[in-house]
Amino acid sequence: MTSTSPIKIKDIDRMSLLKARVSNKAEQPSWEAKITDNPITDAFDENIVVHPGLGSMPIAPDQIPAELERLTSIPRSQPKTTAYINVPFCETRCLYCMFYIKPYRKEESKKYADTLIKEMQLWADKRVIQTEPVHAVYFGGGTPTALEAPDIQRIVEAVRKYLPLAKDCEITFEGRLSNFGYDKMEAAINGGANRFSLGVQSFDTKIRQAVGRRSTKEELKSQLKQLLSFNQATVVVDLIYGFPYQTLETWMEDLSIVDELGLDGADCYHLRVFPGSPLFKYIQNGKLPAGPDHALKAAMFTKSIEMLQGMHWNRLSISHWGRTTRERNFYNYYAKSRSDCLAFGPGAGGVLHGYSYMMHRKVEDWSNLVEQGIKPVAMLMAPPKDWCLSRAISENMELNYLNPKKLSAEFNADLSALWAPVLSNWQEAGLMEKEGDFYNLTIAGQFWQTRLTQLLMETIKSR
Repeated sequence: MTSTSPIKIKDIDRMSLLKARVSNKAEQPSWEAKITDNPITDAFDENIVVHPGLGSMPIAPDQIPAELERLTSIPRSQPKTTAYINVPFCETRCLYCMFYIKPYRKEESKKYADTLIKEMQLWADKRVIQTEPVHAVYFGGGTPTALEAPDIQRIVEAVRKYLPLAKDCEITFEGRLSNFGYDKMEAAINGGANRFSLGVQSFDTKIRQAVGRRSTKEELKSQLKQLLSFNQATVVVDLIYGFPYQTLETWMEDLSIVDELGLDGADCYHLRVFPGSPLFKYIQNGKLPAGPDHALKAAMFTKSIEMLQGMHWNRLSISHWGRTTRERNFYNYYAKSRSDCLAFGPGAGGVLHGYSYMMHRKVEDWSNLVEQGIKPVAMLMAPPKDWCLSRAISENMELNYLNPKKLSAEFNADLSALWAPVLSNWQEAGLMEKEGDFYNLTIAGQFWQTRLTQLLMETIKSR
């Protein structure tokens, strides 16, 4: 026979307290940050957050042509406009990349360029194209630098011919330094590109080659020096922290190299290893070690701010830095603001009057529709009611602050009252500091900026 002990009053009190804590945790608002001594690592549970947004409603496929006709007949009214041209080819696939579409074959370069130019011509006379200037053009992908030199030059020239570019338009050509020789550099510049964004990710040869990059540290440095020698365009590189084999020391060396080379700018991104990506599978299968843990990535983020500020670089936005006045970072900022985006090429995404749209991703489908004289839009999404306010929030947060008073006046809404408990909590948690009408992000707040922006957007859904 098993005996049991009687339950005492103090045990009941403990059980009640435990139940209360569980209940409170369930009712805790999603925006509430933990109050800790180390907010940069502990303010929230770590998870992957993509670009913030409120969500959109899909337009039925059979209604897309008519809705597109309506949208393209309306003059653009947003303060800024960008254009995004997607080049869908890559010579190799990087393990961490989720944007890969198709391997590059030399014979596809001319056909792609021919079709892309035809696609630009489809909308060339539309009111939505001709009424306002385009302030930034971005050739992305994929790997634009994989294309052959003559095709690089003519697609950049086509942009200048068929889009109404502002006099100070930033024209960015993105790509890799591997197989980006003098002839291709010259072709892009002769075509009219005035900014290059190169995906270095890390200069460390072991780290690069582990995730599918080819060039060595010395090859990268040599090619960057060659591109800088033209002295006719802004030269910027992407750096990423979070790779396998990466340490704080290798990250600091990368930051030192971009300064030593005399580059115009650098972008410092946090690697997010998405489930389903090749890198995720490699780590899961033990082919590669996991990258830096959350605490080390926070230390890397902090070190990038300390070092670049110490070297007198200018902070242009949350992830973007400029060393010289040549670097303006137009496209990256406008893409997260209240702006229209004209999209061309397989898999390219754009925005018109708040409606987001995407081209057919398969190159063959895209090409066949263009040849039929049809803009190859595969998906069109209607904006939520507060899309403009959500973009205004993003504009603030990309520059490391929030100004509820100014946003309230612009959108005729008492956002200061709506956000009062949120901002009070974030100040107590060490994520923000109030200065007049501004709530400035601390370094910890900057580390969590994507999460904070998404949470602010979610609070306005029930207005």
